[in-house]
This record gives sequence, structure tokens and C-alpha cells, in this order.
Amino acid sequence: MRDKRVKRHIESGCRPVCACSFPIAWPGGLAFNRRPMVFRLQFGQALGLFAAALLALGSAGCRVARPGIYPIGLYSVGSETNLAEIAEAGFSLVAGPAQRGFLDEAKANGIGVMASPGSSAGENFDEAKVRSTVAKLDRHPALWSWYLIDEPDMQRVSPEKVEAAHRFVKRLGGTKPTSLVLYQGDSAKWYGNIADITMVDRYPVPWLPLANFSQHIHKSRLATNEERPLIAVIQSFDWTAHQSVLPGEENLRPPTERELRSMTYSSLARGANGIFYYSYADMRLSERKYPELWEALKRVVGEVRRREALFAADHVWWPKAHHFENQDTRFNAALEASVQSVLLRVKRGDGLLPPGHYILAVNTTPLPHTYRFRLPWKTTGQVPVLEEGRHATTDGSWVVDRFAPFAVHVYGPLPAGK
Repeated sequence: MRDKRVKRHIESGCRPVCACSFPIAWPGGLAFNRRPMVFRLQFGQALGLFAAALLALGSAGCRVARPGIYPIGLYSVGSETNLAEIAEAGFSLVAGPAQRGFLDEAKANGIGVMASPGSSAGENFDEAKVRSTVAKLDRHPALWSWYLIDEPDMQRVSPEKVEAAHRFVKRLGGTKPTSLVLYQGDSAKWYGNIADITMVDRYPVPWLPLANFSQHIHKSRLATNEERPLIAVIQSFDWTAHQSVLPGEENLRPPTERELRSMTYSSLARGANGIFYYSYADMRLSERKYPELWEALKRVVGEVRRREALFAADHVWWPKAHHFENQDTRFNAALEASVQSVLLRVKRGDGLLPPGHYILAVNTTPLPHTYRFRLPWKTTGQVPVLEEGRHATTDGSWVVDRFAPFAVHVYGPLPAGK
């Protein structure tokens, strides 16, 4: 949902994604990175078939990377002169124009680009423009994805027309994956398995409960086949600048750092394989700038980079049982559990996150909670809380902890079972 100004950003390519050759490592899947290294295929979470498909295209211009760069992108980045700052902040992807100069600068900064192939899917899809753009730029090493359309569900462009655009790019011999962004997770039933990469954007602050974000990521994941990458697009702007899109809404504001962090970890908890933020222009280029929001976002992105092993982890089923001390607040505004918890298995660990099992728990509400969950197995060992300098309170079977509003806690590595 955007006003005309936002729409112009999108149509000019200013919105996020990755690039086949540079910074991107799908968790447990295909990795692209800044330094030209070796093209690697790993097996794991949700991306096996996608990775295999791209591996077949590896000789077609995709340079390679060390595994480990989790896809973090940024929309509306403006001129290529901003790419150095964006790369320095930890972003590996941007949405940008299909222009050689922009792509060359992205390559120089180790950034992948999601770009329109020259025309958006729909009634006015211009095959001649797309043919020319794909022929000229498909094999550029900084191009990560061909961006088919933004929010076809919002624009009422039929799935058939979106699929026709996808097939046309493939018939041209396009070697880079296609992508699209949905407005709501429900629409993934119709659009989620068309492009090679599905994205969903939800910008709830402050006019919707933050739980709406988590809910729609979850809907998208359930409706999209597990081999297909799903990317969550997270709000990093103030709706005040786009108030015409939300007539009658008052007290608009940007998300707080806690809200940014909660949405970022909710993306992981609900099965997303990458994240993007909208938008750089709103924080850094517009008449009213938001330096505090940009600094907060950089801290969140820095934390994700520090914890890449966790974001690349596999989701593992467990016989979960949990309990809220205050039963009146156990459900969030989306009528889901107020604290979302998942079991993750880190295969490729590092000094901060050794290989093993971890439980991620995210408070999706502005309320505090005392939350208990049962461990996957009984243990006599202590349960560390990641980067908090403490151990969780546990009797060997259950863990109990306090959650401040929108708090995130990571427990692990879990000690071995009895």
C-alpha cells in the first residue's frame, strides 16, 4: 500500500533483493558473496530445489561466494553513490534500476540487485522492452533477480498475467531468478509459486497490530512450496510521509528499534529465508530525514550479521508445549500465541553460535509476558540465553522467562538430553 511517490520508487527499481553473484546465501541453500570465490550448494532449509536450479546456471555469469551471507536487502536506495554506505551497513542486496552503471557500482560494492526487466507484468507488459533488457543485462554479475511485479494482488493483476511474464523471461533465456512481492500473505495461494522468489511486505506500524506482520509471513510460508525462497519486507519508514494512503489515520510514526527487531526475528520464526527493509529514501533522502531510525536499523542489521548462523538454521519439529502466566494475554491481536517460539538447528556454527539446537522466542505484542515452554528433551545442564550473560530458569524440563514488550530471546545451544 503506497502513494504515488512510493509507487515511483518501486517502478524505477527502488526496492530490495539479491544478485546472482554477490552477497547472498540462502539459509542452508545457495550462497553468493562479495568476494569472488567458489559457487557452493548446501542442502537444508527450504531451498534445495531452488539452489539446484541456480547451480545449473552457475556458468552463466553468476560469480560465487563464500557460504554465509544471509540475504538482507533495502528498497529505494536512490543513486548508486549511496551503495557504499549501504554495503558498509551490512546490506547485501538492493532494489535498483536495470542500468549498467548502477549494476557496475553494485558489483564494486559487493551488492546484488533486484531489477525490473523493463516492464511490469500485467495488461501493459512490454515484451520488446523486456527482450532488450534481458538480452543486455541478464548475465551481469551483480544482477540477482528480475523483479516481475510489485503487489499484483493489490493491483488486481491476475496470476495468469504474472505467470505469463515469468514464462516470457524464461523463454528469452533469462538465467537469473524472477521475483515478485505480495501485499498480503493470503494471496500466496494464487501467486506464491509463480516466480522463483516470493516476497511479502507488511507495514503495520502504528495503524495495525505488529502481530499482523508475523501472521502474514506465516500465511505466505504455508501457501508457498517449501523449496521456494520467501523474503519478508519490513517497514523502516514513517507513514506520515505517505499519509494519503491511510486517510483518517492519526498519530503515525516510524517503528521503534524494538519493533524493527521483533519483526526481523518474526521473519525467521515464521519461515522466511531472507529479509528486506523499506526504505532507504524515507530515512536518508526525503525532505524529512530519520537519522535515528537509520541508526536503529543498522544496529538490527548488524545483529543479524553477527548471528547469521542462527538465521541460516533449519527449523525442526518438536512436541512443543507452552504456557502464559497471564492467560488473559496469551493471544496477540492476530489470535496467535503472543510469544512465537521455534526450535532451530544450527549446522554451521561459529564462535558465537556453536552447532546445536536453539529455541527462538519472539514477543509479538506491546505487553510484557511471563512465558514458559517445555524443552525438546529433559536435561540436567544449564540453558544459556544468547548474548545476555545469563542462564534461563529451568527445572530440566521447562524454561520460564520474562519478556518485555516486543522482546526477543534466543536459548542455546541446548544441553544434551539425559
